[in-house]
Amino acid sequence: MARNDFGAGVADFVVRPSDGLWTVAPNAAVTFWSAREGGAQYTDLLDSSGTPVTEVTTDATGAIPTFSGPDSVAGMWADAGGDKRAWIEARGAGTGGGGGGGGYTSISRIVASATAPADVRAAAAYVCDGIADQEQIQAALNDARDNGGGEIQLTVGEFNLTAPLSIEGTDDVDVEIGILVRGQGARATQLVAAPGIAAAIHLTKVVRVQFESLGITVDGATDGITSSTTNGPNSGHRSFWNSSFKNLQITGPWDGGHTGWAINMGSPFRSVFENIEIGGVGNGVRMYSEHTDFNPGDLTFERCFVELVGNNGTAYKVESTTADGVMNQMEFEMCEAIANGTGCTGIEIGGGVGPVHHTHWRGVNLEQFDKLINVVRGGGNTFRCNYVELRAGIAALTAFTFGANTYNNSILSCGLFFASASAVLFADGNTSLPSQPNSIERTRIYADGTAAVTGTANPSGTTVRKGIVGSGTGTISVLHTPGVTAPSQVIALTDGATIATDASRGSHFKVTIAGNRTLSVPTNPVDGQRVVWEVVASGGARTLALAAGAGGFVFGSDITALTATVSGKTDFIGAVYSATANAWRVVAYAKGY
Repeated sequence: MARNDFGAGVADFVVRPSDGLWTVAPNAAVTFWSAREGGAQYTDLLDSSGTPVTEVTTDATGAIPTFSGPDSVAGMWADAGGDKRAWIEARGAGTGGGGGGGGYTSISRIVASATAPADVRAAAAYVCDGIADQEQIQAALNDARDNGGGEIQLTVGEFNLTAPLSIEGTDDVDVEIGILVRGQGARATQLVAAPGIAAAIHLTKVVRVQFESLGITVDGATDGITSSTTNGPNSGHRSFWNSSFKNLQITGPWDGGHTGWAINMGSPFRSVFENIEIGGVGNGVRMYSEHTDFNPGDLTFERCFVELVGNNGTAYKVESTTADGVMNQMEFEMCEAIANGTGCTGIEIGGGVGPVHHTHWRGVNLEQFDKLINVVRGGGNTFRCNYVELRAGIAALTAFTFGANTYNNSILSCGLFFASASAVLFADGNTSLPSQPNSIERTRIYADGTAAVTGTANPSGTTVRKGIVGSGTGTISVLHTPGVTAPSQVIALTDGATIATDASRGSHFKVTIAGNRTLSVPTNPVDGQRVVWEVVASGGARTLALAAGAGGFVFGSDITALTATVSGKTDFIGAVYSATANAWRVVAYAKGY
């Protein structure tokens, strides 16, 4: 019978706790047994020189040196004096028995897919069969959890999951477990989640996890990565924290059949997401709160792309499911999305029970959505967009929406909003704190063809509009060129039989009239707005009539009518808009300047 060689592998180290951390254990005596607990000790061992030994001693770095086990034994339970034993396999055995763990264990655990090359499978501690591969991966995860943390290396190939992988900590914020899960690349290592399971991966119990370089495939209602808190007494209401998710790709079926989320995380805290690629899914990224006593957040997203396939999906969603424990303090850098379907939303903020505060988005690209940015509840959220576009050719869609319970949110800049059909640039419903208005600033519009771009201020008229410029063959009624709100800014009106005024552009308008004219009903007024019209007569005395009716002008008892303006002279007309009366009340009239 032949002996198998053990030790000297990438995972063959002994570690022990020191001051709350795990370090290598040099010069540790290791014995080997036939069972996790009890069992018989293997004493028929040979060291690297062929000398019989009953135990093996680690070197100065904690590494287990090469040695030979008893005849025909391919795996043993190693005991380095801790409270539990750890499984060690012969080099090239590939039995997949692994697990166990204890006070001492291997730093790294290799899990091989059923489709990995033969030499890779031979070197792995856990070998999958391609049927229910979560069993081997979960065994490695549990071993790391039970032994203070460690690394799980997933080889190349596909891992078929018929149940979610659960990555857990200790549910105690003072006794955290750190686990690393690393693949060989987002296309090289693939976790394939079976339709019908809740998620491919679930995080809970205050785990610290570092995910890197792997792909996830989902279908049906299955989510890619989820998390939730247990709300245990020592959990701090966190699901995970101090974690990172890097170089991941989550892919749906690309046929509209996926209705879940690529990433759907409750109670996330102080973590980083970087270089995330999502495509073919029903919904992209969702972050949400779960408990009234905890405000999750403190997250950073950098370089994330979402492509939705299907109807009524959302690319990015941040919401609070409780009124008091709310999501806050999140940074999104270069996050992009595109939709292939109807009724989709690019970014939704605060769509749950409570508000969402202080999320900041920079370098945003959103294309082919029915709503680009929808802030439902919350304040202090800011957006800097590069290029945005509503669903092509569909009229009456709204780009930026602010709900009744929103305040102090800002579209700080938009490099280009392309309107292929008539659209609403902004619709502000802020009634909760109009004294702390939402704002739309430094936005460039291109109105293509006959597209008409409009906007609706909040009912109190305090919506801030600044630096809105535009071009194109369509019409844009929300232009607000830089500085128009300054007192010295005078906006020129076009002379004609009827003279149009867009009240959203400012508070002082001037027109030179070459005949008798009518000042038509001003558009886009806000309650309490004060406007002065400066009227110059050219080529003779000219009479200006004021349009009456809904939204038009009305006189009081002091000023009852206008008279002709003398040729070459200027008259001033002042009016205040009343939303209640739906009329411009003429309050001033000065002649002959």
